[in-house]
Amino acid sequence: MVADGASSGGSGRGRRRGLTSQPRARRRRAASTSAMTDRRRRVAALAGGGTAALLAAAGGATWYYAERITEAPGRRPVPPLPDDGVQVRDLDGSSVVLAGPAAERPGWWGLDTGRGWLRVGPPGDLVPLDADDPDLAHVTTGVRRPVEHRVGKVEAGDTGLLDADAIPEDPADVGLEVDDEQVTGPLGDLPAWWFPAPTGAPTRPVRTVAVLVHGRSGSRREVVRWAPTFLAAGVSCLALSYRNAPGAPPSPDGRSHLGATEWEDLEAAIEHVVDHHAADDVVVLGVSMGGACAAELLRRSVAASHVRALVLDAPVRHWGPVLRAAARQRGLPPAVLPILLPPTMALAGARRRIDWRGLDDLADPNLFRSPTLLFHGDADATVPVALSDAFAAARQDVVTYHRVRGAGHVRTWNVDREGCEAALAAFLDRVLDERQRPPLRPIPGAP
Repeated sequence: MVADGASSGGSGRGRRRGLTSQPRARRRRAASTSAMTDRRRRVAALAGGGTAALLAAAGGATWYYAERITEAPGRRPVPPLPDDGVQVRDLDGSSVVLAGPAAERPGWWGLDTGRGWLRVGPPGDLVPLDADDPDLAHVTTGVRRPVEHRVGKVEAGDTGLLDADAIPEDPADVGLEVDDEQVTGPLGDLPAWWFPAPTGAPTRPVRTVAVLVHGRSGSRREVVRWAPTFLAAGVSCLALSYRNAPGAPPSPDGRSHLGATEWEDLEAAIEHVVDHHAADDVVVLGVSMGGACAAELLRRSVAASHVRALVLDAPVRHWGPVLRAAARQRGLPPAVLPILLPPTMALAGARRRIDWRGLDDLADPNLFRSPTLLFHGDADATVPVALSDAFAAARQDVVTYHRVRGAGHVRTWNVDREGCEAALAAFLDRVLDERQRPPLRPIPGAP
């Protein structure tokens, strides 16, 4: 009798044709294959962890830079740059000898020493110096520069920083007649300076007033340097401080909207000069983000019907290139910008209700029909000059372009004061001639 080879717990499947089933040999994995599989697991785990870490870092960076894009001006004050520093080595009634990193900087600048203020002109002769200051022991020459205005007490040995605004805290200190005014804006009273055209200035059949709008991180001081040329042409000026600027009310969320809401304050300023100063029409001067405010006003506001001409200094035409330039200045590798910038802008736009496409309208022929004087420096590291080059090339029908070699962001007046003031005076003489007055712009949304 043949014994049953199946175990008591077996299924009997091993019995076939009278043969006793044999236990199956356990498969053994080759050592090399096992090691390779373990290595793949580790690589996959590391890759997965690295991808997760990369996505987390990208998400964190997107959130961080989306917040930085719209943070209120002045929240992170820019520290003084050592390259702006100078020391007063000698001073007489008409000139000053400066030493230090910025002593030979071309053009016109303010110099704030804390106790006093100067407006100094282009560098002139080199002056030998005694090395009696340990901080400037390596400096053997100074630079003599003309002094146009002097405010307060400035003495040899004082140190200070060159100031691109080139205007003291009180514009009356440089001989301008100025009144403090309040413009009623949608968020409250906006401080402004009113500069009436002087007696003896040219009179025009139409009363034109200039509304001057500063940039995002600037103040109304930034635009006052353009006022004397307007005044000489018989055009009174209102220099506006809009929301989030010093002395002006903050925006409800405490953020900058890059022109998407700030244009409402420009609208209020135009209504103010029409209602309180009997302006028949307006020339808008916009500096940097002030140009974006002007574009939004033209696109959205009934006050656009009063705009007779535009003067733009380094205007923001597209925010994408501007934000890319800012990212590069902060040291972000160019390779990550195409990955990081689109979601950053999308997040900032969604959180702050910013329509980026709406802020890129400067070249729209249906929007910009008023005569436009455009200034830009070819050394601008903030708003690429290529934006203005393209604007001027596309809109030769309305744009007069004054491109300044070697000028940084909103530094065209500083580097080429004579040329800029001459260009503005000629532009105003042309557009303010009643015979060349363009028809009023149609009101947006009107039939």
